[in-house]
Amino acid sequence: MVDWHRFSPADFEYDFDSDKLAAHGVTIEEAVECFFSDYEVRRNKSFRDRFQLIGRTVSGRRLKVIFQLKPGRIVRIITGRSL
Repeated sequence: MVDWHRFSPADFEYDFDSDKLAAHGVTIEEAVECFFSDYEVRRNKSFRDRFQLIGRTVSGRRLKVIFQLKPGRIVRIITGRSL
C-alpha cells in the first residue's frame, strides 16, 4: 500500500501517441503539477492498477488525473480533465 501523504514520484511517463490530455484541454505540465500540491488519491473503479488523483495546478486549476503507478515510483499519466 502506498502512503500517498509521503509519496514522491521518481519520474513521469506519458504516451503522446494517444494524446488524451489535450482532448480535455489539459497539458502534461498541469497534470504533473498536481502531484506536487495537496491532492487526494483514490483507486480507479474500472482498472485495478490505476488511480485517480484530484489535485490543483500551480495556477489553482482543479484537475482529476488518471494514472498508473509503475515500479520505482514512476507515474504513467493516462488522462486528465478539469473539475
